Amino acid sequence: MKAGDTLTDDACSRQSLAAVEPLAGSAPQASAWLVLEEPGPWGKDALRGSPIPDSVADWAESLRADHGVRTIAARHPSRRRLRPGEPRHVWLATTHPGRQQLRHVLVDRLEEVLEWDRSLLAGANMPMIGEPADGSIEFICTHSGRDACCAVLGRQEVTRTPGAWECSHLGGHRFAATSLVLPDGNCFGRLGPNSARDTTHLRGATHLPADLQVAEIAVRKQEGLDPSAPLWTSPAPMDVVASQDTDERVSTADVHDGQAGHWRVHCAQQTISAPASCHTLPTERSIWRAVRVQAVQEESTHGR
Repeated sequence: MKAGDTLTDDACSRQSLAAVEPLAGSAPQASAWLVLEEPGPWGKDALRGSPIPDSVADWAESLRADHGVRTIAARHPSRRRLRPGEPRHVWLATTHPGRQQLRHVLVDRLEEVLEWDRSLLAGANMPMIGEPADGSIEFICTHSGRDACCAVLGRQEVTRTPGAWECSHLGGHRFAATSLVLPDGNCFGRLGPNSARDTTHLRGATHLPADLQVAEIAVRKQEGLDPSAPLWTSPAPMDVVASQDTDERVSTADVHDGQAGHWRVHCAQQTISAPASCHTLPTERSIWRAVRVQAVQEESTHGR
């Protein structure tokens, strides 16, 4: 599919909109991100179904299993035909507030990443590879091997986003076009012409689980905070407990701005029915919604 192609009415992104499925809380969770330049082609599994060496794919899978680091493939429209042995871009990002860092290195062979000290990634620490990257980089999912919505809407978004890279599956193609911004670690969805990277399109901060993503976004919307404004979000006491009155599950989060701002957010778990991908039947899945945001009147003692 090309950027000019159109979607049918049964496309998962259109059905997700019709079901009023919320964006908040839909971002994938990762302790850190590894991005490998590979122009493709990408199969359904971009690590296994591409020219990326099997040894690197094995290493990336164990990195995710052991440390929660997610790996994606990336390519740039200006670098779609790389010669064998031509240097490849690699990025490694840690996204936790206060420790956000994006480092970049050019490698002659992707197998060079196997030499990194992966133990440093435990606890979202950063190995000193390459050099710090200037500014932030946006990666937009265009993974046609996973879903038509990303193929069409993602490629359209790449053409109107200067400096963006294409990337493989980020999760949630029903929210296409989707993107990941590093080192913030913010994931955005339902991007289209003139879409700002604001809370309207924010899926969540990827270092957080779904319920805490929802809580943090609720504070950002209430307080008018930009997605890049640092917040520290953690489970409050009695996190994710069953309601005494209903079968509904609830979650309570504490959100701090590193100064005097402190909010207590209550979220409820609900269900929604919508297709997860194109050409699939609707399935029931859990979502979280913020039901109450309360300012806590106390001086911050967190020393952030």
